[in-house]
Amino acid sequence: MRALRRLLVLLTCVIFFSAGTLSPASAVGDDYPWRLDTTQTADRWGFTKRQCVSFVAWRMAQRGHVLNNATQRWGSALTWDDTARRLGYGIGTRPVAGSIAHWNAYERAAWYSPGSTRANGSMTAGGWGHVGYVQGVYPDGSVSVAQYNLNGSRAYSTMRVRAPRYLYVSVSTPR
Repeated sequence: MRALRRLLVLLTCVIFFSAGTLSPASAVGDDYPWRLDTTQTADRWGFTKRQCVSFVAWRMAQRGHVLNNATQRWGSALTWDDTARRLGYGIGTRPVAGSIAHWNAYERAAWYSPGSTRANGSMTAGGWGHVGYVQGVYPDGSVSVAQYNLNGSRAYSTMRVRAPRYLYVSVSTPR
């Protein structure tokens, strides 16, 4: 048991120190309340549970910014940039911890494999677009994104990426 604890501590340190330096947001990890839900019903904000939009709406609510699909008509991730603009939120290409990373349908972005300090691949959003919560920003401008349902699995994941745009719903628009 003691050896297992040491191994876990060592692995945690290796992952932390090999990932580079992040400018962090406050929430990290899969603490999403519907992570085990299999009903495909709506969450309290009107988004389907275990979808990217539900996860991000939940993270925003934790930060005090409610995204209500029924009253604000956010829709699928595909329309989140238009909705943010309509509601007066900033949109830009400068990442900020706590902002929302956004992709339109089939939009591609530079992707970093785990432990890499250089982009060495790409990720492509699905037909309904994609959103993720920006956990932190690396010195090179790439971000650590927490998300659900990136590849249709309805699962939590994180990735290092450069998103095409960021929605500044719970943070100030950078200058």
